Amino acid sequence: MKILGIGFLSESSVCLIENGKIKYAISQERINRIKNWWGNPYKAIDFVLKETKNKIRDIDIFSTHGLSALKNDIPNTKHFKIKEKEILESNLNKKKKITQIKHLLQRKSHETKANKRVRRNVESLKKKYKKIEVHDHHEAHAASAYFCSGWKSCYTLTIDGWGDNSSSKLFKSDNGKLIEIARTNTIDSLGYFYGSITKLLGFKPHRHEGKILGLAAFGNYKKAYPYISKMISYDEINKSFKGNFEKGIYLPKYDNPNLKILKKKFKAKDIAAAAQKRLEEVVIEFIKDNIPNNSKLALAGGIFANVKINQKISELKNIKDIFVYPNMGDGGLSIGCALLTYYKRKNYFPKKIDNIYLGPSYSNLEVFNLLKKNNLKFIKASKPEKFIAKQLHKGSVVACFQGRMEFGPRALGNRSILVSACNKAVNDWLNKKLKRTEFMPFAPITIKKYLDRMYKNLDGKMTAIKYMTTTVKCTLEANKKSPAAVHIDKTARPQLISKDDNLKIYNILKEYFKISKIPNLINTSFNVHEEPIVCTPNDALRAFKSSKLDYLYIEDYIVIK
Repeated sequence: MKILGIGFLSESSVCLIENGKIKYAISQERINRIKNWWGNPYKAIDFVLKETKNKIRDIDIFSTHGLSALKNDIPNTKHFKIKEKEILESNLNKKKKITQIKHLLQRKSHETKANKRVRRNVESLKKKYKKIEVHDHHEAHAASAYFCSGWKSCYTLTIDGWGDNSSSKLFKSDNGKLIEIARTNTIDSLGYFYGSITKLLGFKPHRHEGKILGLAAFGNYKKAYPYISKMISYDEINKSFKGNFEKGIYLPKYDNPNLKILKKKFKAKDIAAAAQKRLEEVVIEFIKDNIPNNSKLALAGGIFANVKINQKISELKNIKDIFVYPNMGDGGLSIGCALLTYYKRKNYFPKKIDNIYLGPSYSNLEVFNLLKKNNLKFIKASKPEKFIAKQLHKGSVVACFQGRMEFGPRALGNRSILVSACNKAVNDWLNKKLKRTEFMPFAPITIKKYLDRMYKNLDGKMTAIKYMTTTVKCTLEANKKSPAAVHIDKTARPQLISKDDNLKIYNILKEYFKISKIPNLINTSFNVHEEPIVCTPNDALRAFKSSKLDYLYIEDYIVIK
């Protein structure tokens, strides 16, 4: 059975599942080079069919999301009425009550339009592909995490901005079934809370939330906390998150005029610190109250791109282990949808994913012809990993392009830039080379054998570390030998590497360790600033030239600047 999964929100993506196995997956942004592109990904559909040598007629079922919008354009009015009552009965003055109710009605109008847009997307897909199945947005998120975790039984939590009239759902996942036990509506969205802080501080919501996370470590959360803590809370009675409209500052949208007072009173870093602190508190309170001791927890949805929250969750006493689906945002919906469709027909059980290298690959001949065409200086070394390791030890910056492209926001060696982690100043000069503005340090890639030398408290985090989806506490040795990878709060976001995970990158690390006695290198994504990660050899050459890097290790060839 062949199932084509389709996601049409941010980072619209397509995947092919054949007899329960994920064979291929790619986001359309990697093809059209427009970051966070959304819409029906027809180019990606054609691309996947061509790459896998399939025709439309070969696909048994097409699978997508948008179930609530397909059934009804109007959002759940019950929650809007509850919010209106809370505002009217609050201690806000009359003028503020009127303003908050106005914002509430604006949100309802926005959501109605958004639902109509989703419905048009789904109906367009249904018209083009007759054999199509439509799923709930958050159930698709949950399926991506649960069915790829390898756990027969666990809890699965999804949190994001908005999707199918919900912003969060908790499932009891057992024997292949996802049983919903709690949900949060869209007007109490934690995703919009964090996105509004992102917008307030001058960044793009739904793209730059990671900058807020990095900035938070530099601030004092206590300064802005009395204001920001009023915005969101955990509703113990309804077992859901709560956006506190009635306190006069929360709005479920990115552009929140109620927050302007914060910029006048506090520094950006202190606002970021307070927002991060409050988000952590509310999510942890929910998990402590709703998930029993010794539980495994699978996570998906945009909030779990926040690696600091993932670390906090993994360290809770009631959580035994976490699995964060590597493409946790809306880009991962295609796989969740396809897995749900397959499960409903074949009684599918979770299977632990081996890797997330699911995109296209290119042959040595294709690479060779392109290098010759561009008149580039290149060599084919007899021991390329040893050569690269020596250059890294000398302080060179090396871009790596090999094998199948990663699916998701993290570069995991196949579309990566490597550099030594020894010099703290690398965070300044490499960002300048790459034309980036970041507050987080670059992430380290580490030989699995030496993890304990570099990091502490790894229990319950091993799978998350494999895919760079959590931070961990660093050892004194890491602070001393890899300062460029350690954040101001003494944590890092590592990727572990073994021989079985990625042989070429493992060999580079092994050779580098022989020279330096350090099992870490910096690993950051290979892309031009504000563009998606490179996909093709052509993308790689363009990024290499514009980013002022020293070497490009592309398949079996080493291009020299």
